[in-house]
Amino acid sequence: MNRGRPEPAAWTRRDLGVAAAGALVARSMRSIEDMAMDETFYVRPEELRLLALHPPGRRALSFHNRFAGATPSKAAFETWRAACRRKLAELLGYRAPRPASARKLRSVVRDGVTIEAWVMRADNDVELPAYLLRPRSERSARSAVMAIHGHGEAEPCIGARDDYHHQFALRIAQAGWLALCPEHRGFGALRDMANSSPDHWLDYWGSRRGHQFTLVTDGFLYGKTLLGQTVEDLVRWEDWLSNEQGVRDVHAVGISYGGDLAMTYPPFSKRVRSIYCSGSMGSFSGVFARCYNAPAHCVPHVLQWMDRSDIAGLSAPVPIRVHFGERDTPGPENASAAYNETVQPSMRELRGVYGALKADDRVSMRVTPGSEHEFEIGDILAWLTERTT
Repeated sequence: MNRGRPEPAAWTRRDLGVAAAGALVARSMRSIEDMAMDETFYVRPEELRLLALHPPGRRALSFHNRFAGATPSKAAFETWRAACRRKLAELLGYRAPRPASARKLRSVVRDGVTIEAWVMRADNDVELPAYLLRPRSERSARSAVMAIHGHGEAEPCIGARDDYHHQFALRIAQAGWLALCPEHRGFGALRDMANSSPDHWLDYWGSRRGHQFTLVTDGFLYGKTLLGQTVEDLVRWEDWLSNEQGVRDVHAVGISYGGDLAMTYPPFSKRVRSIYCSGSMGSFSGVFARCYNAPAHCVPHVLQWMDRSDIAGLSAPVPIRVHFGERDTPGPENASAAYNETVQPSMRELRGVYGALKADDRVSMRVTPGSEHEFEIGDILAWLTERTT
């Protein structure tokens, strides 16, 4: 007996329609299930045309495009520099920071170097750590090296372990230079910039939830870039070095993302006297689609206005050394790939910018044979020695 359901003889037209529809749905579901078991039914990438690459950016403020090989007058050069710097600040979301105070947490002596842990209060909600490395005997009481790490953490740079930085901040201090190694937003102790809230996540290079790069994407919503915010932090630390440590001259040394910072922060600095940029200098055009980099140095719209050669050129005539590892080339196992096909054209453009001030001899490049995405400590120390003697 069918309780609550009429016998077939008593079914109405509506009952028959519902039953027929149900049978049709059941047959359709069985067909879907049958198809789901045959993987060859689904559309595959190789059946599609997929080449969504962008045409070259117009680079409206590029020195190369603006002057087309001609040498501008000094006044024209400075007009270009001012316009390019203003646009760069706008693209970065950069605002000149106010000087900030810092407190020392603790110190330790390692291999003749006193390493101090400092914390700066950037604003009411953000505190930033850095390590100040004091050599046993300083080469110059008025100069310091801004040791700018790349993807990773500051701690290996000061001797915690070895990685592609090769403990460069410690090695620089052992050679006699005062060095400051700030931790960057999104890395190390700052891996989650909302860590003090249990309900928010602003992470980048790993956090409580992994890494979805929300520190980058959330900033875009408010006209901020991670690169620009970190440039502000470096300027804060530079001001602190001047105000609290008596530093007059700063030498910027960085690799990878730190290399981008080493060339991007000096145009907003008052004290940078030399730049050592490793693992960064080719065009932005290849950074993501070609070299598969993470997005810390993503600057929306930048190629519509300028490229890395223009940004580095804003510091002319400050001496600049560009360094690469010979094997740091594009490939499926290398997400750095800094030494790519855009490097030589970018270097020619950079020399062209410096040449306008008759300072193209202040641009140099070193490619370390057999090396990958890593510092060459000997070359850094030789560079700093030349700059400070």
